Amino acid sequence: MAVTGINHINIEVTAEQLPKVKAFYEDVLDLKSGFRSASKRDGAWLYAGNTPVIHLSVTEDYMNESDKIHFNHVAFACNGLAQFKRDLDIQQVQYTLEQRSLADREMTQIFLNDPVGIKIELNFAGETLS
Repeated sequence: MAVTGINHINIEVTAEQLPKVKAFYEDVLDLKSGFRSASKRDGAWLYAGNTPVIHLSVTEDYMNESDKIHFNHVAFACNGLAQFKRDLDIQQVQYTLEQRSLADREMTQIFLNDPVGIKIELNFAGETLS
């Protein structure tokens, strides 16, 4: 067996949180709702192009604070840094920027949090704001 990449990220939310979290990923990260097979729980699949990347699952089970510490962040490879930054500013989404030097190019990272506190890392390899 060989691992070839990330298949998807699963985020558990309450029924009340589902619309807000789903809207965040659609509106801020421009992911699209897509096919979701029948399941015992409500939820949604969010796609980047034709690839399902985030599975939102509704649970009403108590999620205690210790459950959250094992999940730190989700990172996405991105492009279109300047326009994306403008969109975040227009939507008044709070974020931080960091510049990294890779072996062969510069990379800008944007960090923000979704409505349930999950840290999102967006990597724009080869793009800077100069």
